[in-house]
Amino acid sequence: MHPWRERLARWFTPLAKRITISPNAITLIALALNIVAAACLAYGARRPWLFLVAIVIIAVSGLADALDGIVARVQEKSSRFGDFLDHCADRTGDALLAACWLISNGVREPLAMAGIIMTMLNGYIGTQIEATYGVRSYEPVGRGEFVLGIIILPIASYILFTNGWQAMHFASLTVAEWLASVLLVFALWGVVQRIRVALRLERS
Repeated sequence: MHPWRERLARWFTPLAKRITISPNAITLIALALNIVAAACLAYGARRPWLFLVAIVIIAVSGLADALDGIVARVQEKSSRFGDFLDHCADRTGDALLAACWLISNGVREPLAMAGIIMTMLNGYIGTQIEATYGVRSYEPVGRGEFVLGIIILPIASYILFTNGWQAMHFASLTVAEWLASVLLVFALWGVVQRIRVALRLERS
Protein backbone atom coordinates (compact mmCIF):
# COMPACT_ATOMS: atom_id res chain seq x y z
CA MET A 1 0.00 0.00 0.00
CA HIS A 2 3.03 2.31 0.27
CA PRO A 3 2.91 3.42 -3.43
CA TRP A 4 -0.74 4.40 -2.95
CA ARG A 5 0.22 6.48 0.08
CA GLU A 6 2.59 8.48 -2.11
CA ARG A 7 -0.04 8.87 -4.83
CA LEU A 8 -2.64 10.08 -2.32
CA ALA A 9 -0.13 12.62 -1.04
CA ARG A 10 0.29 14.01 -4.56
CA TRP A 11 -3.44 14.02 -5.30
CA PHE A 12 -4.48 15.58 -1.99
CA THR A 13 -1.77 18.24 -1.75
CA PRO A 14 -3.70 20.90 -3.75
CA LEU A 15 -6.75 20.34 -1.51
CA ALA A 16 -4.62 20.27 1.62
CA LYS A 17 -3.23 23.72 0.82
CA ARG A 18 -6.73 25.24 0.73
CA ILE A 19 -8.60 23.32 3.40
CA THR A 20 -9.50 25.33 6.51
CA ILE A 21 -10.20 22.44 8.88
CA SER A 22 -7.38 21.59 11.28
CA PRO A 23 -5.57 18.24 10.95
CA ASN A 24 -6.82 17.18 14.39
CA ALA A 25 -10.42 17.92 13.39
CA ILE A 26 -9.99 15.77 10.29
CA THR A 27 -8.62 12.97 12.49
CA LEU A 28 -11.71 13.16 14.72
CA ILE A 29 -14.00 13.20 11.68
CA ALA A 30 -12.29 10.05 10.39
CA LEU A 31 -12.78 8.41 13.80
CA ALA A 32 -16.46 9.43 13.90
CA LEU A 33 -16.95 7.91 10.45
CA ASN A 34 -15.35 4.67 11.62
CA ILE A 35 -17.68 4.58 14.63
CA VAL A 36 -20.70 4.96 12.31
CA ALA A 37 -19.29 2.29 9.99
CA ALA A 38 -18.75 -0.06 12.95
CA ALA A 39 -22.40 0.44 13.96
CA CYS A 40 -23.44 -0.46 10.40
CA LEU A 41 -21.34 -3.62 10.58
CA ALA A 42 -22.83 -4.50 13.97
CA TYR A 43 -26.39 -4.36 12.59
CA GLY A 44 -25.52 -5.82 9.19
CA ALA A 45 -26.73 -9.28 10.16
CA ARG A 46 -30.26 -7.86 10.61
CA ARG A 47 -30.15 -5.54 7.61
CA PRO A 48 -27.50 -6.76 5.11
CA TRP A 49 -27.63 -3.53 3.10
CA LEU A 50 -25.84 -1.88 6.04
CA PHE A 51 -22.72 -3.87 5.11
CA LEU A 52 -22.62 -1.95 1.82
CA VAL A 53 -23.18 1.37 3.61
CA ALA A 54 -20.27 0.51 5.92
CA ILE A 55 -17.98 -0.05 2.93
CA VAL A 56 -18.61 3.48 1.61
CA ILE A 57 -18.12 5.05 5.04
CA ILE A 58 -14.90 3.09 5.69
CA ALA A 59 -13.50 4.19 2.33
CA VAL A 60 -14.30 7.86 3.05
CA SER A 61 -12.81 7.52 6.54
CA GLY A 62 -9.64 6.00 5.08
CA LEU A 63 -9.25 8.98 2.74
CA ALA A 64 -9.81 11.37 5.65
CA ASP A 65 -7.19 9.50 7.66
CA ALA A 66 -4.71 10.05 4.84
CA LEU A 67 -5.71 13.69 4.45
CA ASP A 68 -5.04 14.75 8.06
CA GLY A 69 -1.33 14.01 7.82
CA ILE A 70 -1.03 15.68 4.42
CA VAL A 71 -2.74 18.83 5.71
CA ALA A 72 -0.46 18.85 8.75
CA ARG A 73 2.67 18.68 6.58
CA VAL A 74 1.57 21.06 3.83
CA GLN A 75 0.28 23.71 6.24
CA GLU A 76 3.13 23.11 8.70
CA LYS A 77 0.71 22.25 11.51
CA SER A 78 2.34 19.00 12.57
CA SER A 79 2.43 18.46 16.32
CA ARG A 80 3.23 15.69 18.77
CA PHE A 81 -0.33 15.77 20.07
CA GLY A 82 -1.65 15.47 16.52
CA ASP A 83 0.51 12.40 15.96
CA PHE A 84 -0.66 10.96 19.28
CA LEU A 85 -4.31 11.65 18.43
CA ASP A 86 -3.92 10.07 14.99
CA HIS A 87 -2.50 6.86 16.45
CA CYS A 88 -5.21 6.69 19.13
CA ALA A 89 -7.95 7.23 16.55
CA ASP A 90 -6.49 4.57 14.25
CA ARG A 91 -6.27 1.96 17.00
CA THR A 92 -9.79 2.75 18.24
CA GLY A 93 -11.29 2.63 14.77
CA ASP A 94 -9.50 -0.60 13.85
CA ALA A 95 -10.65 -2.37 17.01
CA LEU A 96 -14.27 -1.25 16.57
CA LEU A 97 -14.45 -2.22 12.91
CA ALA A 98 -12.88 -5.63 13.46
CA ALA A 99 -14.95 -6.40 16.55
CA CYS A 100 -18.27 -5.36 15.02
CA TRP A 101 -17.69 -7.33 11.83
CA LEU A 102 -16.57 -10.45 13.73
CA ILE A 103 -19.49 -10.32 16.17
CA SER A 104 -22.19 -9.58 13.59
CA ASN A 105 -21.01 -12.50 11.46
CA GLY A 106 -21.23 -14.91 14.39
CA VAL A 107 -17.53 -15.73 14.48
CA ARG A 108 -16.80 -17.92 17.48
CA GLU A 109 -15.41 -16.09 20.49
CA PRO A 110 -11.88 -17.61 20.57
CA LEU A 111 -11.31 -16.79 16.91
CA ALA A 112 -12.92 -13.36 17.23
CA MET A 113 -10.81 -12.49 20.27
CA ALA A 114 -7.63 -13.67 18.54
CA GLY A 115 -8.46 -11.55 15.48
CA ILE A 116 -9.07 -8.41 17.53
CA ILE A 117 -5.95 -8.93 19.67
CA MET A 118 -3.66 -9.52 16.68
CA THR A 119 -5.12 -6.56 14.79
CA MET A 120 -4.47 -4.31 17.78
CA LEU A 121 -1.01 -5.79 18.40
CA ASN A 122 0.02 -5.24 14.79
CA GLY A 123 -0.94 -1.56 15.02
CA TYR A 124 0.61 -1.14 18.45
CA ILE A 125 3.98 -2.56 17.40
CA GLY A 126 4.10 -0.20 14.42
CA THR A 127 3.44 2.74 16.72
CA GLN A 128 6.04 1.51 19.21
CA ILE A 129 8.68 1.19 16.49
CA GLU A 130 8.16 4.87 15.68
CA ALA A 131 8.28 5.81 19.38
CA THR A 132 11.43 3.77 20.05
CA TYR A 133 13.46 4.29 16.89
CA GLY A 134 11.97 7.51 15.53
CA VAL A 135 11.21 5.82 12.21
CA ARG A 136 7.80 5.26 10.64
CA SER A 137 7.95 2.14 8.46
CA TYR A 138 5.31 1.34 5.86
CA GLU A 139 6.98 -1.84 4.61
CA PRO A 140 5.11 -4.47 6.62
CA VAL A 141 1.44 -5.40 6.46
CA GLY A 142 -0.13 -2.40 8.16
CA ARG A 143 -3.22 -0.22 8.44
CA GLY A 144 -3.59 0.33 4.69
CA GLU A 145 -3.93 -3.40 4.17
CA PHE A 146 -6.31 -3.63 7.14
CA VAL A 147 -8.59 -0.95 5.67
CA LEU A 148 -8.57 -2.78 2.33
CA GLY A 149 -9.44 -6.02 4.08
CA ILE A 150 -12.22 -4.48 6.17
CA ILE A 151 -13.72 -3.15 2.92
CA ILE A 152 -13.65 -6.58 1.28
CA LEU A 153 -15.07 -8.49 4.27
CA PRO A 154 -18.48 -6.70 4.35
CA ILE A 155 -18.90 -7.47 0.64
CA ALA A 156 -18.62 -11.17 1.48
CA SER A 157 -21.00 -10.69 4.41
CA TYR A 158 -23.59 -9.00 2.20
CA ILE A 159 -23.46 -11.91 -0.25
CA LEU A 160 -23.70 -14.48 2.54
CA PHE A 161 -26.61 -12.87 4.39
CA THR A 162 -28.68 -11.94 1.34
CA ASN A 163 -28.46 -15.53 0.09
CA GLY A 164 -28.92 -17.20 3.48
CA TRP A 165 -25.47 -18.79 3.33
CA GLN A 166 -24.12 -17.34 6.61
CA ALA A 167 -24.55 -20.66 8.46
CA MET A 168 -22.85 -22.84 5.83
CA HIS A 169 -19.88 -24.80 7.21
CA PHE A 170 -16.71 -26.02 5.54
CA ALA A 171 -14.46 -28.23 7.67
CA SER A 172 -16.32 -27.09 10.83
CA LEU A 173 -15.88 -23.35 10.10
CA THR A 174 -18.36 -20.94 8.55
CA VAL A 175 -17.32 -18.83 5.57
CA ALA A 176 -17.04 -15.81 7.88
CA GLU A 177 -14.80 -17.81 10.24
CA TRP A 178 -12.54 -18.77 7.34
CA LEU A 179 -12.33 -15.10 6.39
CA ALA A 180 -11.60 -14.22 10.02
CA SER A 181 -8.80 -16.81 9.95
CA VAL A 182 -7.31 -15.10 6.91
CA LEU A 183 -7.51 -11.75 8.74
CA LEU A 184 -5.78 -13.35 11.72
CA VAL A 185 -2.99 -14.82 9.57
CA PHE A 186 -2.31 -11.48 7.87
CA ALA A 187 -2.27 -9.67 11.22
CA LEU A 188 0.15 -12.27 12.60
CA TRP A 189 2.36 -11.93 9.53
CA GLY A 190 2.33 -8.16 10.03
CA VAL A 191 3.48 -8.60 13.64
CA VAL A 192 6.35 -10.86 12.51
CA GLN A 193 7.37 -8.36 9.83
CA ARG A 194 7.33 -5.45 12.27
CA ILE A 195 9.46 -7.35 14.77
CA ARG A 196 11.97 -7.98 11.97
CA VAL A 197 11.94 -4.23 11.15
CA ALA A 198 12.66 -3.45 14.81
CA LEU A 199 15.55 -5.93 14.87
CA ARG A 200 16.98 -4.41 11.69
CA LEU A 201 16.74 -0.91 13.13
CA GLU A 202 18.39 -2.11 16.34
CA ARG A 203 21.34 -3.54 14.41
CA SER A 204 21.75 -0.38 12.36
